Amino acid sequence: MVLDQRDASVLRRFEDFCALEGLRPKVALRDAHAIEAFLAIGCRGLAPHSLGTYRSTLRRVGAPRTARPFPASSAPPPYDDAEVAALWSMAAHQSSALRVMNATMAIATLLGAGLRPGELAYLRECDVVGGRGRVSVRVRGRYPRTVPVLAPYGEVLWGLASKRREYVFRPGATVRDTKNLVGEICAKLTRDRGEVTLSSARSRATFICEHLACHTALGELCVLAGLGDVESLLRYARHVHGAPQSKAALRATLRGEQRATR
Repeated sequence: MVLDQRDASVLRRFEDFCALEGLRPKVALRDAHAIEAFLAIGCRGLAPHSLGTYRSTLRRVGAPRTARPFPASSAPPPYDDAEVAALWSMAAHQSSALRVMNATMAIATLLGAGLRPGELAYLRECDVVGGRGRVSVRVRGRYPRTVPVLAPYGEVLWGLASKRREYVFRPGATVRDTKNLVGEICAKLTRDRGEVTLSSARSRATFICEHLACHTALGELCVLAGLGDVESLLRYARHVHGAPQSKAALRATLRGEQRATR
């Protein structure tokens, strides 16, 4: 089995634990009790959702599926209207025109289209399509899709993109695949003490929660957000009154939508 970097790191940690306890890793991977001991002793201090990730990894490489599940991590809360207004104000009062443009571009795409940082990093001027009144972005990467940009972000994005060539965010950066390309800008924005910070996670939550509140079809929302399954919406739905509040309810709602369109 070919493991990615994260899974290989989990497996190395498990193997180190087995060495200390005198266990053979290949045998221990098939023993649910050994895995539970590793989580309880060898991973003491980790958050519950991290423990769940570790368990899932070990299951994929040979462990039996007999264990108490850990709760999934919850999404950060979406921004409210006052916080969004504060973000716009903060972006407008940066120390240079370039910083203003980068901050405004980040707000327009992260809140307006729910882009992940890596998706924003590779967004080009030609990916911003439409015009004033209706703007969409073509997203590259693992989850290619076209996302209509929410108002009023679309008009802002259209105006900014027309002033750029090639990459619309930090066009001078030669390395685009670092996860800090967006995070550095968010962290370094000038703001007053106690003022809301610009977070890609909260921005994405705001985009998804707004669609949930507007009753966007769940299947459509999964496509717009680049989500692989409807259950992934649960961590966001918990912030939205009236949205399905369990994985079963999300699946049932999706099935109802699918039947209605047949």
